[in-house]
Amino acid sequence: MSLCIEEILSDSNLAAAKASFKGKNDSSGMDGVRVSELGEYWNVNGDKIKKTILEGKYSPGLIRQQEIVNQKGKRRTISLMNTVDRFIFRAVYQQMAKLWEGDFSAHSYAYQDNKGTQKAVEQAVAYMEAGNIWSAELDIKNFFDNINHGVLMKRIRRKIEDARVLGLIQAYLSCTVMDDHICSQKTKGVLQGGPLSPLLSNIYLDDLDKYMEEKGYHFCRFGDDINVYCAEQEQAFEQLQDVRKHLAEREQLAVNKSKTGVFKGVNRKYLGYKFEEKKGKILARKEQKAYRTVYRDWYTTGIKKIDQNYHLINEGVLTKRDCTLLFEGPEGKKYIPIETTDSLYIYSNVIFSGNFFEFVNDRALNVSLINKYGEKIGSFVSQNSRRNIKTELKQLKLYEDVAARLDLARKLEIAGISNLRANLRYYHRRKGRTALKEAIEYLSGLIQKMNEAKDVNQLMTIEAQARQHYYRCFNWILEDEDFVFEKRTRRPPEDPLNAMISFGNTLLYQKIANEINRTSLDIRIGIVHAAGSRPESLNLDLADLFKPIIVDRTLFTLINRNMLDAEDFVEVEKNGIYLSGKGKKQFIQEFERKLYQKIQIDGCDRTYDFVIKSEIQKLKKFIETGEKYKPYKYV
Repeated sequence: MSLCIEEILSDSNLAAAKASFKGKNDSSGMDGVRVSELGEYWNVNGDKIKKTILEGKYSPGLIRQQEIVNQKGKRRTISLMNTVDRFIFRAVYQQMAKLWEGDFSAHSYAYQDNKGTQKAVEQAVAYMEAGNIWSAELDIKNFFDNINHGVLMKRIRRKIEDARVLGLIQAYLSCTVMDDHICSQKTKGVLQGGPLSPLLSNIYLDDLDKYMEEKGYHFCRFGDDINVYCAEQEQAFEQLQDVRKHLAEREQLAVNKSKTGVFKGVNRKYLGYKFEEKKGKILARKEQKAYRTVYRDWYTTGIKKIDQNYHLINEGVLTKRDCTLLFEGPEGKKYIPIETTDSLYIYSNVIFSGNFFEFVNDRALNVSLINKYGEKIGSFVSQNSRRNIKTELKQLKLYEDVAARLDLARKLEIAGISNLRANLRYYHRRKGRTALKEAIEYLSGLIQKMNEAKDVNQLMTIEAQARQHYYRCFNWILEDEDFVFEKRTRRPPEDPLNAMISFGNTLLYQKIANEINRTSLDIRIGIVHAAGSRPESLNLDLADLFKPIIVDRTLFTLINRNMLDAEDFVEVEKNGIYLSGKGKKQFIQEFERKLYQKIQIDGCDRTYDFVIKSEIQKLKKFIETGEKYKPYKYV
């Protein structure tokens, strides 16, 4: 018995495949065709699609990788196929399942009708009651991701000869996937969540099952979990090593060392059940777990501590553990001492346990969420922040006083442009470029215009001109053909320089926001930037004072010292560019070094972290008491 393409594309088989979607979530893949639209879409396009399949020209569309989280907080990456591809490969699965029906081992329990967890547990109980009390447990490492395509196709060809069917299966295996906007073609592994994958996994490991049967092993296999039961401990060790060797040599698979070993079967957990011995009988009891409530954030983990700030670049789970925070990621567990932590910055897919936010709220810890482009997309600010209605009313009064607001805005904007100019003077002394001298003179002229501005809008227009001219000077400061500034682009940044500027600005905005939120000032009420629907304004005003000496100096150092290269940037849709995980780590490290390096102020060793905090306190005193305020200028 073999399988031909006509059987897969028969009306009855396609109708059964379509019926299998009833009750499914009305989702869609990258093509946007929803499950509810499949019937209409196939009526219009089905004949053309079948023709490409019959001609051996069909290939699946782009497949998006997405991580999901179960109730236990366990993370798993699944593949989101286009609805039409799911439909076609469901039709393939239905016919292939018939072909292999009854051919798999009786001791293979996953992904088969009339099998499942309960049957596997019952068999394990029977083994132990027969005296096989030692369990050799093997867990295959990243099984679905490491299936060898060549080995798998060789085993499929034992039952299928039609080249068109084989070509369709090969197209499924070597599809193109997109993960974090990076596209790649699969060269090994099968899609988790794809309609064919469970069947293919059983076909792949069927040779292992047959091998263990020939050896007379008492085993249960549920997907990539293998338990072999033995009467003696030494025998269990021997059989474990034998199966492990077979996996490595014949299946080209490795085991997960932390989940592989020999144990007494009683009091062990297996597939959610725990075994107990009572009066000579083995009882299997379903474990009732208190699942953690988890919140899935938007959009893999290195955890970087710099001073009192923690930066989470990769994925993981954040939860309260005793009186501190625990971060669990691919690199293991990391405790974050909340008593000495000022802020958490999160750049990745992070799961928050249900008690996480309650805990950080009690401890007044700020949490900032930043997307791949380096843009802030949200934050958690403790309800314990020091709000003071009297201070807020004085902020509002200042904002509504046109003359007073203009006077303070002028001071801030002049100081901001002065710091741009100071940066150019620093590099002009080092490089002696005429263009830099001309730019310094141009900025000086704009400062004079600032003094003549009639309103805040004019100030902002002049500031935009200054910053535009200032950014053009990057090419004379850097002199690096890989980092050329053409124009300022955002959302998304369109080149590496803009990606670094956006990311650095976001770090600075949030640093200042965290400090403002620790005072009685209201961050929504700005001076230069208008208050309104914007959730934050005041931090943007103050950030303009420090961008040149912290953000811009950071990227100058990284580029001039060749600390970043092409691999540290990722290109995505719409010509967007952003820093990779490695690039972000490099930038954060240098940014924080600049923030906490020692500088001389009034004869004392200070840091820019200190200067920022002092600046906020100076502004606060000005608003609350009218004490004279002079914005920070870099000398």
